[in-house]
Amino acid sequence: MLCEYFRYIDLEKLYEQLDSFNSFESSKLSNIPEQFTDTLSFCFEELAYIALGQDDEDAWKNLPAIQIGADVGDIIEADLELIAIAADTTLPSRRASATTAIEKLTTLSIHASFGEFDYWQKTSLLVYQYDLLCWLYSKDKIKDAFDVYELILRTYGELAAIYALNRSFERQGRVASNIASERANKRHASTNKVKTALLAEWDKTSEEYKSRSDFCRIIARRDVIKERTLQEWIRIHERARS
Repeated sequence: MLCEYFRYIDLEKLYEQLDSFNSFESSKLSNIPEQFTDTLSFCFEELAYIALGQDDEDAWKNLPAIQIGADVGDIIEADLELIAIAADTTLPSRRASATTAIEKLTTLSIHASFGEFDYWQKTSLLVYQYDLLCWLYSKDKIKDAFDVYELILRTYGELAAIYALNRSFERQGRVASNIASERANKRHASTNKVKTALLAEWDKTSEEYKSRSDFCRIIARRDVIKERTLQEWIRIHERARS
């Protein structure tokens, strides 16, 4: 593991795939459960940008995945250790039980709520929380996973509060917001092109298929996109035309 405190997320594999990740086409990213990939892809892009400390937000894409993963892992470790010092506790080892790990994480999360930790340190805490959530999910420890998810919701709320309320983090919030917007535009540019082409194909050939579902099933397999995404595009398209 490139982060000493991670149990589950493979950072090297994640950074090998992150540049080409597009949630409209596939939800697969490293070994992360698909329902968490959207959130974590953004968080790990942010951490890669900060890890390099450069003005070019895409600089990390030119480096080996193992180097980026190691640099990001170092940042996460340092941030978690700062929170642990403030909480007067230690971080759990990978061999610690689920109960012990959750107890430690709860202590860290509570102290992070009341300590003077910035946007990036809390982002490190958030991905650490998600790592434990993914591990619990993989072990089918659903009850424990819900306990961790409650902590994640708290951290989300605090990150939102940093954006909205704290003037001392105004610049960081603006930078993060701009990065998010620019990356979203880049990520969705190719998707919008695919969407336009497929909707035109639907308009032209829909009568050749038994149903909308039949069209979506066949085209999704052909073009390797999510069937439910294509269904939603057509639904909105048809509603706009009616």
